[in-house]
Amino acid sequence: MDPSLFRIDWQVMAEVLTVIVVLSFLVERALSIFFENRLFLDHLEGKGLKELIALVVAFTVVRYWHFDAMSIIMHADKSSLLGYFVTGAIVSGGSKASIKLFHDVLDVKSSKLRARQPSAQNAVKP
Repeated sequence: MDPSLFRIDWQVMAEVLTVIVVLSFLVERALSIFFENRLFLDHLEGKGLKELIALVVAFTVVRYWHFDAMSIIMHADKSSLLGYFVTGAIVSGGSKASIKLFHDVLDVKSSKLRARQPSAQNAVKP
């Protein structure tokens, strides 16, 4: 491909980023059923499974709907497995950011998760 033909279509870029943000929220909310479940919190929390599960789910979603953000942005002729993986990784990373948004900024938590975390009033101050 001739490098002089490369250009970024900002409208397409905005649409791709919007889809990524929406997918990140959807994946996060779908996985909250599992990640905020008592069984997960009691037995699997802190074992590094959240990120792996989020990546597998996000990869599966983007692969199923043939959403390869890299190929779309780069104007590729076809999608690729690498593109799906990178897109899935971006979506799952955005999912982690939305968890932080919901839990830390908006203070939206399940009652089980809220009970497990010490409140700011009960925290020991240094």
